[in-house]
Amino acid sequence: MLPQEPARLGEYSLLEKLGQGGMALVYRAERVGEAGFKKKVAIKRMLPAYRRDPALLERFAAEARTNARLDHPNLVHVLDFGIEPEPYLVLEFVEGVTLAALLTRLVEKRQQLEVAAACFIGAEAAQGLDHAHRKRDDDGNPLGIVHRDVSPQNCLLSNEGAVKVSDFGLVKAADNVVQTGSGVPIGKMSYMAPEQAGNAPIDARADVFSLGIVVWEMLTMRPLMPPNDPGRASQMLVACEFKPPSRYNPSVPPELDDIVMRCLAKTPGERTPSAQALSMQLREVLHEIAPGYGRDQLARLLGWAFPEKGWVIDEPHETAAQPSMEERMSMPQIAAAEVMQRAAAMSTGQHAPVFTTGQHPSVQHAAPPGRASGPPAARSSALPWIAVLVIGGLVALALVVVVVAVAFFALRSDESASSPPPTSIPSAPPAAPMMPGPSVLIEARAPGARMFHGDRDLGASPVRVTTDQLDGQPIVAIAPGYEPAIIRADELVRAVHDGRGHRELAMVPSDRPSRVVYVRYPRPATAQRPFSSDVLGPVPGVLVIPWRPGETDGIVIVEPGRTPMRLETRGCDPSSLCVLELGTF
Repeated sequence: MLPQEPARLGEYSLLEKLGQGGMALVYRAERVGEAGFKKKVAIKRMLPAYRRDPALLERFAAEARTNARLDHPNLVHVLDFGIEPEPYLVLEFVEGVTLAALLTRLVEKRQQLEVAAACFIGAEAAQGLDHAHRKRDDDGNPLGIVHRDVSPQNCLLSNEGAVKVSDFGLVKAADNVVQTGSGVPIGKMSYMAPEQAGNAPIDARADVFSLGIVVWEMLTMRPLMPPNDPGRASQMLVACEFKPPSRYNPSVPPELDDIVMRCLAKTPGERTPSAQALSMQLREVLHEIAPGYGRDQLARLLGWAFPEKGWVIDEPHETAAQPSMEERMSMPQIAAAEVMQRAAAMSTGQHAPVFTTGQHPSVQHAAPPGRASGPPAARSSALPWIAVLVIGGLVALALVVVVVAVAFFALRSDESASSPPPTSIPSAPPAAPMMPGPSVLIEARAPGARMFHGDRDLGASPVRVTTDQLDGQPIVAIAPGYEPAIIRADELVRAVHDGRGHRELAMVPSDRPSRVVYVRYPRPATAQRPFSSDVLGPVPGVLVIPWRPGETDGIVIVEPGRTPMRLETRGCDPSSLCVLELGTF
C-alpha cells in the first residue's frame, strides 16, 4: 500500500490491494466490531484522477444504487457505500479467482475445461443476470438493468464452487442518470453485442450475447474475438459469422452448439430471449451429460488448478473436522455482556467493572470508586443460609450413593454364585471375498500409448480401472510423439456413476511433448518452474511440464519454512513417466 493511501475508510481497515480496474482500486478489508466481531469485505475505491469528475462520481454512485437493489446468490452483494473521506463501495468478499484466471491456468497446464463445468458456470451466471434484468423499483416498474460488461474478468468463482457476477460499474438502469457520450460504446469490444458496439439502444439480450461469448470461450479455450484489437473485433461483430464451439472441441454435443450459436445471433430478435431461458437450456444439457454436477465439483476443480491457494475440500464420505477441546479453550473469547456493561457504565460516567474471560459478569473483580469491594450489603445476610443448604444437600447425596453401591455389589455376588461357567463363543465364518467395485475402460487413441496411475504403470492402452483403485491421483496416457493426456480421478468416478463405462482420451501429435514426472516427497509441498513463479502443481503427485524453448530443465520444490529444492529432469524420457524420489535428487 502506498504511503499516501489511507489505512482506513470509514469503519473499514484496508489490508491488501487485490486489483485495479479502469477507474477503481479493489482492496481486501476488514471491519472489527465489539465482542470479537470481524467481517472480511472488499473495498472499491475510485482512482484519485477520477474523483473530481462529476460524471464519473455519479457513475460510481449509480453502481452503488443499482447493486443495493440486487440480492441473489449469483451476484456479488453490495454491503455499504460511503463518500468520506473519499467515495468507496463495500462489497461482499469472495474467496476465489476470476473465470479469466481459471482459463489462463488451464491453458498453462494444457488442460481443457470440462463441458460440464462450462455449462454449470454459464447457467449460474445467467441466473444472476436474469435477477438483475427482471428487477423492479419500489412501485413495481421495471428498472431495465443491463450489465453491459459481462466477461470472464467479471465472473468470480469462489473456493466453495459458487459463481458470482461482479462489477456493475457500467450498468444501464432506469435510475442511472449517467449518459454516455455520443458514439462512445461502453464495455469491452471483444465481449459486446453488435447493437452495443454500434451505440444503438440495448436491452437484456445484449448481456445474453456477451454471456454466449463467455460460454463459447470456456468450451474452446480460445478467444472468440481478439481482445487487444478493437478494430478487428468491430469488423467481426458487423459480420457476426462465428464457428460453433464443436469446431475446436469435438466433445461439445450438437445441442450445446445450437444453444451457444443462438446467443450469438446478430439481431436481438433472433437471439435467446432471456438469461433465464439460457440458464434453463444449459442446465438441461448439464443434466444429460453430467447429472449432479454442481458447486462441489467446481470447488474440486479450483483446488486442483490452484494448489498454492491451499483450499481444502472435504470428501463427501468424511465427517467435517471439529476442533479439539484444547483448541476450543485457546480460542479468544470476549463476553458480549462485558461489552454492554462497559458501554452502559461509560454512558453514566461510571467506571466499568473488569471481567475475566470465561467468568460470569456477576463476579466482580474491581468495584467502582467510592464503594467498598465485595458483594452488596443486601446479600450478606443470605449467604450463610445458602452455604448451610448447599452443604446439607451434598451430605444427603453422598449417603444415597453409598446405599446404592452396597445394594449393587450384593446383587453382583448373588449372580456370580448362581450363574453357570462361561462357554466359548463359536467364531464367525470367514468373510466372503470382496467383489471388485464398478470399473471404467480407458482408451488412448495413439500408437504405443501406456497408461499410468500416480507412479504405477497400468500397461498399454486400453486399461480397465475400478473405482476402488482410484485414490485421487489422475490417470495419465503417454505415447511417443504425442502430448500427454490426463483425466482426473473424480471425472472417472462420475463417469462410472453416470453409467459411462468407456472413456477415450484424445492425444495430439507434438514434436516437443510435455514431460510427465511423479515426485515422491515426504510432506505436502508445491512444484514450480526454475527462476519463475509458475506453479506446476502439488507434490507428492503427478506433474506435467510443458516444453518451452530456451528454458532450463528441472523443477523447484517449495515448502513453507524450508529452503527451496531444485530437481533436475534432464534425464527424463518424454515417452514415459519419470519418477523422482528423495534419494535421487
